[in-house]
Amino acid sequence: MPARTSRRTRIALIVAAALVVAYFGVTAAIRKHVDDLIEHSVGKALPEFRLPDRAGRVWSAADLRGERAVLHFFRSQCGSCDAEAPAIRDLEQRLPADVVLLHVMTDAVLDFPAELTAATLAHKQFRRPVLMADAAFVDAFHQVKWSNVTPITYVVDAAGVVRFGLRGKQTVASIEQALTAAK
Repeated sequence: MPARTSRRTRIALIVAAALVVAYFGVTAAIRKHVDDLIEHSVGKALPEFRLPDRAGRVWSAADLRGERAVLHFFRSQCGSCDAEAPAIRDLEQRLPADVVLLHVMTDAVLDFPAELTAATLAHKQFRRPVLMADAAFVDAFHQVKWSNVTPITYVVDAAGVVRFGLRGKQTVASIEQALTAAK
């Protein structure tokens, strides 16, 4: 004769199932909200900015006019950023001369320690300029409270219009495809 489950066990199973459904529902809602924030920048002019790179050069939106640009947002303590880094380093070598690639690090916005930022930069070994983002710059793209949502790669056309906001780990092919479409 089959064993009967107790009322307490049935309630525990129902509660566990409800928690799993709630978790995935909330996760999906947050993901959609962030995706909407990223898409909010698409089709708009690149925001005006002035940010220094690690070498001390100050970059602005004006420096990118007439060129296609890739703005690669990343941060320390980001597994997806680490997984994406080899493809981004490969992309650095393969980009045509009319494309500017700027890495945009959000560590300062997140108040990460300088030692962690330095270790991340040494590990990534990016060859193209790395801009140290401030809150205003991040806010112009996808709100500063979502600074930890990385990697995100924005592709800007030569007219200075953001054409794509690519969320998550990208490949060389996905970025090259967006660049081709942004001509």
